[in-house]
Amino acid sequence: MNKRPARETTFNTLNTVTCAMLAAMAVILGSVVHMLSGGDTTIASLFSPMHFPVLLAGILCGPWLGLICGAVTPWVSFLANGRPPFPNGLLPIFFELTVYGFMTGMMRKVFLKNPKTNKIASILALIIAMVAGRLANAFVGAFFISSSDNYFVALFVKFGENFAKTWAAILIQLVLIPAILFALQKSGILLKYLPDSPTNNIKKDETVENIAEPLNNSTENDVNDTSLKEEK
Repeated sequence: MNKRPARETTFNTLNTVTCAMLAAMAVILGSVVHMLSGGDTTIASLFSPMHFPVLLAGILCGPWLGLICGAVTPWVSFLANGRPPFPNGLLPIFFELTVYGFMTGMMRKVFLKNPKTNKIASILALIIAMVAGRLANAFVGAFFISSSDNYFVALFVKFGENFAKTWAAILIQLVLIPAILFALQKSGILLKYLPDSPTNNIKKDETVENIAEPLNNSTENDVNDTSLKEEK
């Protein structure tokens, strides 16, 4: 009988705890940046501290836990310190972060299936998630800055502002998140989160070869010893 492939354990203990920790980190980072900036929303938007942990959660924990992390984070932040303001700040960010968490995990899976993109799947997933999340923010945010006659104008303006006002966050995330994934890969921790990573598969193959080679040499030596004894 053919064995069924093992089902993906998205909601295991490691992923769930990591998701909760990253959500808490997002809330804390948001509070710290607002405090250091003296409540300046321009600086807070520039660095967008809540984006980074949610994007990382989508990659490490998968699309569904990433979605949960993105959906919970802005509400916890609002209940804890009143930021972002309800509804014109909270609702757009809620949809934006939810899309971030889901899209990074889902698009990574899509790009992993293609041999041409599997080595850069996480980076491509990040880029697409950043665009999709900002688009979701613009769709919702445009309702609060437009009348019924000029919604689409407000939509395009809001979408452009979502990039212009967060350019520093985009650069930081595109550099820092791949660096963290590389560090986790080198330490062997990434294998626990992303066993389907092509770099992890290479390490597995190398490990098997390293184990098999001495065994083969040992077998050859035993055969040679047996031949010598027979000749004597």
